[in-house]
Amino acid sequence: MLVIKAGGSVITRKGGRPAFDRPAAARLARALVRLRAPLVLVHGTGSYGKPPAVRYGYLSGSIAPGSAPVARIKAALLELHSLFISELAVAGLKPVSCPGCSAFALAGGRPRLAAARALKDWLRRGFTPVINSDIFMSGAGFRVVSSDALAAALAAALRPELAVFLTDVPGLLGAGGAVLPALSRAEFLGLARSLRAPRADVSGGMAGKAGEIARILAAGVDAAVLDGRRPEELLKLRAGRRAGGTYIHAR
Repeated sequence: MLVIKAGGSVITRKGGRPAFDRPAAARLARALVRLRAPLVLVHGTGSYGKPPAVRYGYLSGSIAPGSAPVARIKAALLELHSLFISELAVAGLKPVSCPGCSAFALAGGRPRLAAARALKDWLRRGFTPVINSDIFMSGAGFRVVSSDALAAALAAALRPELAVFLTDVPGLLGAGGAVLPALSRAEFLGLARSLRAPRADVSGGMAGKAGEIARILAAGVDAAVLDGRRPEELLKLRAGRRAGGTYIHAR
């Protein structure tokens, strides 16, 4: 079983207005069908999520009561979720919507998988659970939890064969700008320290992604960072052929 996180940059177009990238989502969906493997799919929000975070000032992830139109924002996230699920179904998968706030609970600000049994049951019946980045109730206000964090929580709870992050970059880059094809856990942690961001950002970015990958490795699960604009790289990796991107060994 695989946990695959499709970044918002892979399925949406960048800009100040929400824009679903249907051709890119369709290419990804066709590749996922060809994997012929059980998988849990998580996706980001891209142009549906980052612009409102900037507009209403919750890049830190914390939304104070009355500071943002939460219902309208959740409706936009649900629109993207529905569009992506439709493309997955057209391609031949059997996607089932599992909104983030229904599948996870917050514990100390971190997501914890609360629906492990249900997800396993869907997988056993041949379905693909699809989870989106979501807004959670937190104290008197709300908190946005990134899809990277949800993917890490899934990997820790379900212990998949591999956790894959599909991004809009070709992989993790070394000092010279070349893609690092493979890293040990120790090598990755050294690289991750150089990626630390000056402040938290709800969109995660590579620094946030590195922190979540470190949690996945700590759970004993291998991880990979691949170019989601070239989903055939995922097929190469699955077939044991040399693929672009970065493979990170947990042990």
